[in-house]
Amino acid sequence: MVAKNTVASRRFGGENRVTGRVELRGQGASGGVAIGPAYVFRRAFDAARRAVSSEDVGGEIGRLRSALLGARRELEAVKEKALREAGEEQAAIFEAQLLMLDDPELAGKAERVISEEGCNAEWALERAGEEVASVLSSLPDEYLRARAADVRDVVTLVLSVLGGHIGHPLAELPGPVVVVAEELMPSDTAQVDRGKVLGLVVERGSSTSHVAILARSMGIPAVVGAMGVMEAVAPGETVIADGESGMVVVNPKPDEMHEWEERKRKQNDRRKRLRCLAALPAVTRDGYRVELAANIGAPGDVEVAVAWGAEGVGLFRTEFLFMDRDRPPSEDEQFEAYRRVAEAFSGRTVIIRTLDVGGDKPIAWLGHLEEANPFLGVRGIRLCLERQEVFLTQLRALLRARVYGDIWVMFPMVADVGEIRAARGLLGKAREELRLAGVAHRDLPVGIMVEVPSAALLAEHLLAEVDFVSIGTNDLTQYTLAADRTNARVASLGDALHPAVLRLIAGVAEAGRRAERWVGVCGDLAGDPLATPVLVGLGINELSMAPSLLPEVKEAVRAVSVIEARGVSQRALACRSAGEVRELLSRNR
Repeated sequence: MVAKNTVASRRFGGENRVTGRVELRGQGASGGVAIGPAYVFRRAFDAARRAVSSEDVGGEIGRLRSALLGARRELEAVKEKALREAGEEQAAIFEAQLLMLDDPELAGKAERVISEEGCNAEWALERAGEEVASVLSSLPDEYLRARAADVRDVVTLVLSVLGGHIGHPLAELPGPVVVVAEELMPSDTAQVDRGKVLGLVVERGSSTSHVAILARSMGIPAVVGAMGVMEAVAPGETVIADGESGMVVVNPKPDEMHEWEERKRKQNDRRKRLRCLAALPAVTRDGYRVELAANIGAPGDVEVAVAWGAEGVGLFRTEFLFMDRDRPPSEDEQFEAYRRVAEAFSGRTVIIRTLDVGGDKPIAWLGHLEEANPFLGVRGIRLCLERQEVFLTQLRALLRARVYGDIWVMFPMVADVGEIRAARGLLGKAREELRLAGVAHRDLPVGIMVEVPSAALLAEHLLAEVDFVSIGTNDLTQYTLAADRTNARVASLGDALHPAVLRLIAGVAEAGRRAERWVGVCGDLAGDPLATPVLVGLGINELSMAPSLLPEVKEAVRAVSVIEARGVSQRALACRSAGEVRELLSRNR
C-alpha cells in the first residue's frame, strides 16, 4: 500500500530513451482530458523471505494477526469514505474485501507457511495470497477471475500494515497531479484526494475494472491499459491523458500543449452546458418525447441520478443486495431498499429487475453452479424459477414497496412464453401470501428484459403476456454475434451497432407499436449519443443509462427530428457491418 514517488526507469521500448515527447495508446475508461505533472505511484514494501527461528514463529504469527486487525480498521475507513463519496455500489467492493480478511483460507495458509517453513509473516502472506489469486485467475468465470485483484489488494494492505506504514500517499498528494501507476487497486483509488487528482493513467486494467468504475463515479479522467507508461514518464513530467480516446502524451510540444488545453477548455464548457440540460425534457425538434431514465445499482445512487436529470429508473439492478454475503437478504431488508428508491423518485417510474445472477455474476450462498458455459446455463429468470423461495421473497418485498411508489417489476433473461407464465404464477402466489397475512401491498406492472434472440424474434407473443419490455443490448449483442462480452479477444466483434442487432431491436420496437406496449432500451447502447438517432427513429419509448451519460443523450435527442431519425435508422438497417453503421452515424452528427 505504500508508494514512493521515485524516478522512473529511463528505458522505454527496450532502448535508452532521450527525454522528450512520447505518445502511448491505452483504453479510455473515464471521460475527460487531464493535463498536469506526473505523480508516479510505486509500491515500496519489503516482502523478501527471511528465516526465523522456531522460537520466533509464534511472534511472526502474532504479527500477522495484528496486521490483519489493523488492515480491517483501515479498510473499514476506506469503505466509509467510498460510501460518502462514491455511493453504495462502490462501497460494496470494500465490503467484499473485508470478508476476504476474515477468510480462514488466506490467513490460515499464511500461518501454515510461517510454521512449516520458519519464515517471516510478509513472505508467507504474499505467497499465500498469490496462491489464492492464481487459482481465481485460472477460473473460466469472469466474475471469479476479477476477485483475484481483490485478493492482491487485501494482501497489499496487510503488507503495508506489517511494514508499519500508516496512511496512503494518494490521500496526501503534493498538488494537482496526473497519477501514473502500473496498477491501482480499489483501495488505492478510493483514497485519492479528488481535489488534487487531475487524472489517472495505469498500465493494467480495463474499462470494466474497479479503477475504471470508481474513476467514472468520481468524475476523474482515466486511461487504462497504457502499457509502457511507467517507463515513459518520470515524476514531474507533463502528462496529457484523454479519457475518451485513450491517448497519453508525455512531454507534449508547446504547440501541441496549446491544442490540448484548448480541447480541454471546450470540453469543460460543453460539460457545463450539458449540465444545464438536466431540467429540460428530452424532446425532438418536432415534439416527440423520449423518456430518459437511469440505471442504478443501489439506493445511494438515486441522488446522482436525479442531479443528472433522470426522469425515473429504467433499470435497478438488485444484485448488490445479494452479493458478497453468506446468506440471502431478508424480505424486510429488500423491502426497505426498494421503498427508499421509490420514495426518492416521488411518483416517477422505478423499474426493478429481479435477481439476475449466474453467468459472470455468481453468488456464494447459492452454491457453485458447475456449468461448462455459464452464459448459456442457469442464470436470470432460470435461476429464480429453480430457487423459488429466494424469488418469492423478492416478489413479496416488491409488492409491499409498490405501496410507496410507482414500482414496476422486470424479469431478466426470458427466452420464451413459458418462463413468463411461470414467473407470473409465482408473483400471484406471493400476492396471495401477503393477502392472507394481512400485509399491505399493490399489484405490479410486469415486464421482461429482451436479451436473447429468441425473445426478440418472438416479441409479438411475449408482449401479449406483459405490460412492457426493455432491451438489454449488452447480452443481446453477445448472444446474437456469439461474442462473449467478457472476452477481450472477441471484444471488437461485440458491437451493439451491428445491423443484425439493430434489426432485432427494430423488430421488438415494431411489435411494441402493434401491441401498444412500451419498449425501452437499458443496455450500453442507450447511453451512446451516436446511437440516439437510430433508437429514436426505431420508435424506442425510453432510454436508460448510467446517470452521467444522460446530458449527452438528451442533447442528441433534442438535436434531431423524428423524420430525420427514421431516415437514419432505415439506412443503418441496410448496412452490412457495424463499421458501416458507425461511419453512417458519424457523417450524420
